[in-house]
Amino acid sequence: MKKIILAGEVPYVAVIAFAAVSYYVGQQMMPTEPKVAIAERGALIFQAVLERQGASREVLDAEVSQPVRAVLKKYADLGYVVIDASKDDAGNYVVAALPQGAIDISKDIASAIKKPATPQNQESPAGAK
Repeated sequence: MKKIILAGEVPYVAVIAFAAVSYYVGQQMMPTEPKVAIAERGALIFQAVLERQGASREVLDAEVSQPVRAVLKKYADLGYVVIDASKDDAGNYVVAALPQGAIDISKDIASAIKKPATPQNQESPAGAK
């Protein structure tokens, strides 16, 4: 009976502990899926600049460049690699290959640089009606 319980000279408790530690180390060393985010940054910036025709460089920097950089930094800080992508007319992304689990952050960038709506009750400039 002693031989069955002790597994020879090594106790089963030590074998179980060694197996548990080996499993834990294996789980920690397993490669993880890369975190990838895609965005239509170029198209969104182009649209934002067109909405702000005649805006100064400082205004464009404050309303477009800084918010885009903030969104990109947010996802980079979360561990994502951000790929600048484009869409064709059918809505298909033009990226050679994406790993499983890639997310689209175009909506976050678009909301960050969305032009503020002008109030309807505000007077129009130079008395134009």
